[in-house]
Amino acid sequence: MIDHTRRCIFIHQRKVAGTSIITALGHSPDKPEWHRFNDGVLSPDWAGRDTGYFVFSAIRNPFDRLISAWKYLSCTRDRQLLDCLRNPPREGADYRHFTRPQIDILRDPETGRLIIDDLIRFESLQRDFDRVCDRMGTASQQLPHLNTTLRSRTYKDYFDTETHQLAERMFAEDIAMFNYEF
Repeated sequence: MIDHTRRCIFIHQRKVAGTSIITALGHSPDKPEWHRFNDGVLSPDWAGRDTGYFVFSAIRNPFDRLISAWKYLSCTRDRQLLDCLRNPPREGADYRHFTRPQIDILRDPETGRLIIDDLIRFESLQRDFDRVCDRMGTASQQLPHLNTTLRSRTYKDYFDTETHQLAERMFAEDIAMFNYEF
Protein backbone atom coordinates (compact mmCIF):
# COMPACT_ATOMS: atom_id res chain seq x y z
CA MET A 1 0.00 0.00 0.00
CA ILE A 2 1.22 3.46 -0.74
CA ASP A 3 -0.06 6.49 1.13
CA HIS A 4 0.99 9.77 -0.49
CA THR A 5 -0.43 11.92 2.33
CA ARG A 6 1.63 10.17 5.00
CA ARG A 7 4.47 9.50 2.54
CA CYS A 8 4.64 5.86 3.52
CA ILE A 9 4.68 2.42 1.94
CA PHE A 10 3.28 -0.58 3.79
CA ILE A 11 4.51 -3.94 2.52
CA HIS A 12 1.63 -6.34 3.02
CA GLN A 13 2.62 -9.76 4.30
CA ARG A 14 -0.30 -12.15 3.95
CA LYS A 15 -1.98 -13.39 7.16
CA VAL A 16 -0.22 -10.76 9.28
CA ALA A 17 -3.03 -8.23 9.92
CA GLY A 18 -2.29 -6.34 6.71
CA THR A 19 -5.94 -5.80 5.84
CA SER A 20 -6.54 -4.41 9.33
CA ILE A 21 -3.53 -2.08 9.11
CA ILE A 22 -4.35 -0.76 5.64
CA THR A 23 -8.01 -0.23 6.56
CA ALA A 24 -7.04 1.59 9.77
CA LEU A 25 -4.97 3.96 7.64
CA GLY A 26 -8.09 4.81 5.64
CA HIS A 27 -7.54 2.84 2.44
CA SER A 28 -9.98 0.50 0.72
CA PRO A 29 -9.35 -2.48 -1.58
CA ASP A 30 -11.09 -0.83 -4.54
CA LYS A 31 -8.32 1.79 -4.79
CA PRO A 32 -5.03 1.10 -6.60
CA GLU A 33 -3.03 2.47 -3.64
CA TRP A 34 -4.17 -0.56 -1.57
CA HIS A 35 -2.29 -2.96 -3.86
CA ARG A 36 0.80 -0.93 -4.76
CA PHE A 37 4.07 -2.36 -3.40
CA ASN A 38 2.24 -5.12 -1.47
CA ASP A 39 4.96 -7.54 -2.53
CA GLY A 40 7.84 -5.30 -1.47
CA VAL A 41 11.01 -5.93 -3.45
CA LEU A 42 9.08 -8.38 -5.66
CA SER A 43 6.61 -5.67 -6.72
CA PRO A 44 6.99 -4.89 -10.43
CA ASP A 45 7.60 -1.16 -9.87
CA TRP A 46 9.60 -1.38 -6.62
CA ALA A 47 12.78 -0.02 -8.18
CA GLY A 48 10.91 3.10 -9.37
CA ARG A 49 9.35 4.00 -6.00
CA ASP A 50 9.96 7.32 -4.27
CA THR A 51 12.83 6.42 -1.92
CA GLY A 52 11.90 9.27 0.42
CA TYR A 53 8.88 7.38 1.73
CA PHE A 54 8.78 5.71 5.15
CA VAL A 55 8.61 1.92 4.56
CA PHE A 56 7.18 -0.53 7.06
CA SER A 57 5.76 -4.00 7.19
CA ALA A 58 4.41 -6.55 9.64
CA ILE A 59 5.71 -10.04 10.41
CA ARG A 60 4.38 -13.01 12.34
CA ASN A 61 5.80 -16.14 13.90
CA PRO A 62 6.17 -18.34 10.79
CA PHE A 63 4.56 -21.37 12.47
CA ASP A 64 1.53 -19.36 13.58
CA ARG A 65 1.26 -17.69 10.17
CA LEU A 66 1.46 -21.06 8.43
CA ILE A 67 -1.46 -22.45 10.45
CA SER A 68 -3.49 -19.32 9.84
CA ALA A 69 -2.91 -19.57 6.08
CA TRP A 70 -3.57 -23.32 6.06
CA LYS A 71 -6.96 -22.80 7.73
CA TYR A 72 -7.75 -19.76 5.55
CA LEU A 73 -7.04 -20.98 2.01
CA SER A 74 -9.62 -23.04 0.18
CA CYS A 75 -6.83 -25.05 -1.50
CA THR A 76 -5.35 -26.17 1.85
CA ARG A 77 -8.04 -26.11 4.55
CA ASP A 78 -9.45 -29.53 3.66
CA ARG A 79 -6.05 -31.20 3.32
CA GLN A 80 -3.81 -32.61 6.03
CA LEU A 81 -1.06 -30.22 7.14
CA LEU A 82 1.58 -32.81 6.28
CA ASP A 83 0.30 -33.05 2.70
CA CYS A 84 0.27 -29.26 2.38
CA LEU A 85 3.86 -29.03 3.61
CA ARG A 86 5.01 -31.80 1.28
CA ASN A 87 3.08 -30.31 -1.66
CA PRO A 88 2.77 -26.58 -0.93
CA PRO A 89 1.21 -24.04 -3.30
CA ARG A 90 3.84 -22.87 -5.78
CA GLU A 91 2.25 -19.78 -7.34
CA GLY A 92 -0.31 -17.04 -7.06
CA ALA A 93 -2.20 -15.90 -3.98
CA ASP A 94 -2.00 -19.34 -2.36
CA TYR A 95 1.81 -19.26 -2.63
CA ARG A 96 1.94 -15.74 -1.18
CA HIS A 97 -0.26 -16.76 1.76
CA PHE A 98 1.10 -20.20 2.59
CA THR A 99 4.52 -20.86 1.09
CA ARG A 100 6.44 -17.64 0.55
CA PRO A 101 8.84 -16.72 3.36
CA GLN A 102 8.27 -13.26 4.77
CA ILE A 103 11.91 -12.29 4.24
CA ASP A 104 11.54 -12.70 0.46
CA ILE A 105 9.69 -9.40 0.08
CA LEU A 106 11.65 -7.46 2.71
CA ARG A 107 15.25 -8.13 1.71
CA ASP A 108 17.08 -6.33 -1.05
CA PRO A 109 18.18 -9.11 -3.42
CA GLU A 110 21.47 -7.35 -4.23
CA THR A 111 22.65 -6.28 -0.77
CA GLY A 112 20.79 -8.75 1.43
CA ARG A 113 19.70 -5.89 3.71
CA LEU A 114 16.18 -5.31 4.98
CA ILE A 115 14.50 -2.49 3.04
CA ILE A 116 12.14 -1.38 5.81
CA ASP A 117 12.33 1.51 8.24
CA ASP A 118 10.13 -0.14 10.87
CA LEU A 119 8.61 -3.53 11.55
CA ILE A 120 5.36 -4.39 13.29
CA ARG A 121 5.30 -7.77 15.02
CA PHE A 122 1.96 -9.54 15.03
CA GLU A 123 2.70 -10.65 18.58
CA SER A 124 2.68 -7.01 19.73
CA LEU A 125 0.44 -5.71 16.97
CA GLN A 126 -1.40 -2.77 18.54
CA ARG A 127 1.63 -1.46 20.44
CA ASP A 128 3.82 -1.63 17.33
CA PHE A 129 1.12 -0.08 15.14
CA ASP A 130 0.84 2.79 17.64
CA ARG A 131 4.63 3.31 17.42
CA VAL A 132 4.52 3.37 13.59
CA CYS A 133 1.64 5.85 13.62
CA ASP A 134 3.65 8.04 15.97
CA ARG A 135 6.64 7.89 13.59
CA MET A 136 4.37 8.94 10.72
CA GLY A 137 2.83 11.75 12.78
CA THR A 138 -0.66 10.32 12.47
CA ALA A 139 -3.17 9.51 15.18
CA SER A 140 -3.29 5.87 16.13
CA GLN A 141 -6.53 3.99 16.49
CA GLN A 142 -7.66 0.57 17.61
CA LEU A 143 -6.95 -1.89 14.82
CA PRO A 144 -10.04 -3.69 13.52
CA HIS A 145 -10.02 -7.50 13.42
CA LEU A 146 -10.47 -8.17 9.71
CA ASN A 147 -9.84 -11.21 7.53
CA THR A 148 -9.25 -13.41 10.56
CA THR A 149 -8.92 -17.17 10.50
CA LEU A 150 -11.00 -19.10 12.99
CA ARG A 151 -9.33 -21.88 14.92
CA SER A 152 -9.86 -23.37 18.33
CA ARG A 153 -6.30 -24.29 19.29
CA THR A 154 -2.89 -22.68 19.53
CA TYR A 155 -0.68 -23.12 16.47
CA LYS A 156 1.67 -25.49 18.32
CA ASP A 157 -1.15 -28.01 18.74
CA TYR A 158 -1.33 -28.59 14.98
CA PHE A 159 2.26 -29.78 14.59
CA ASP A 160 3.84 -33.16 15.06
CA THR A 161 7.57 -33.84 14.72
CA GLU A 162 7.52 -34.20 10.92
CA THR A 163 5.33 -31.19 10.16
CA HIS A 164 7.38 -29.10 12.59
CA GLN A 165 10.61 -30.07 10.82
CA LEU A 166 9.16 -29.40 7.36
CA ALA A 167 7.86 -25.98 8.43
CA GLU A 168 11.13 -25.17 10.14
CA ARG A 169 13.02 -25.90 6.91
CA MET A 170 10.52 -23.97 4.78
CA PHE A 171 10.82 -20.87 6.96
CA ALA A 172 14.39 -21.20 8.24
CA GLU A 173 15.38 -17.74 7.03
CA ASP A 174 12.35 -16.08 8.64
CA ILE A 175 13.03 -17.88 11.91
CA ALA A 176 16.68 -16.79 11.91
CA MET A 177 16.24 -13.25 10.59
CA PHE A 178 13.33 -12.30 12.83
CA ASN A 179 14.42 -14.33 15.88
CA TYR A 180 11.38 -16.58 16.14
CA GLU A 181 11.09 -19.87 17.97
CA PHE A 182 8.52 -22.60 17.79
